[in-house]
Amino acid sequence: MQHEDIENLATILNNSGHYRVTKKYQRPEYYNTGDEDDKMIAVFLDIETTGLSYTQDKLIELGMVKFEYNRHGSIFRLLGDFSGYQDPGIPITEYITELTGVNDDMVKGQKIQENAVANYLQDVDLIIAHNAQFDRTFLETTFPSLPPKAWGCLMYDVDWDKEGISSRKLEYIAYKFGFFHEGHRAINDCLAGVHLLAQQLPKSQVPVLKELLTQSKAIRFKLYAVNSPYDSKELLKARGYRWSMSQNDKYRAWSIELNEDKVAEEINYLRSNIYNTSSINIPVEIFDAYSRFSSTNNKSNNHVKYRDKLEWFQKLCTS
Repeated sequence: MQHEDIENLATILNNSGHYRVTKKYQRPEYYNTGDEDDKMIAVFLDIETTGLSYTQDKLIELGMVKFEYNRHGSIFRLLGDFSGYQDPGIPITEYITELTGVNDDMVKGQKIQENAVANYLQDVDLIIAHNAQFDRTFLETTFPSLPPKAWGCLMYDVDWDKEGISSRKLEYIAYKFGFFHEGHRAINDCLAGVHLLAQQLPKSQVPVLKELLTQSKAIRFKLYAVNSPYDSKELLKARGYRWSMSQNDKYRAWSIELNEDKVAEEINYLRSNIYNTSSINIPVEIFDAYSRFSSTNNKSNNHVKYRDKLEWFQKLCTS
């Protein structure tokens, strides 16, 4: 059967309403053409590790794919790739090998040079990962001297629930957009991530990258409901709070991350429904695209950078 016949058959099956056909990802030569002057360079990054803890586990594979984009969310050419293995100095467990496809023989004696990573990222305006909280912390721990870059997250900077996509797993989102890719390779996940960014969201019809750009640029306030009554736990969980530790490790508390336009409403909610007092003491961390998801202590600089916003927040808590 010829390729054209297969394509026609896939179209017939999809249009029947009884089948859903997904296509294998094929790397395109480009997504859009044009000579726009405002083109920038982003990179999609994916990391495989020996476990989930960036303080205890080690990076074993790094994949990155550069691409051109503009502020409207259009993607143009795919640029050069970067791929490398890193010997963690400890045996890779069978579970991790099954999960990542990386085994001891593949990483033995391998080392990713920090200057090579820095050179590759030199002209990059934005780093995107599917789960930036995970990937950024491992990248910074493994290569602590990399210059700061703005970050975006495909998992959390797009409201997939609002778009009718119930899971944030990369493979599932790809399936909902009608394609699949060979997983267990960091570079393949990067290419799939860029391909998703080039699509339009099913309900809002906004380019995925455009939505990510909008959300990643937003100033974020992370509120910690310290000393909240124990019986308020379910109320906080239902509102989207998660149990977490502050950036400076001073306390654990229920926390929520909000855009600036939601902060005043949340303070009023906490005052009326959780603490039942007019004046409340709510610690806050303020993030931007350069500090969000980071494991380093430079986030504390945001309290100087955004001093006016911090003062505004404190007035909300005491007024």
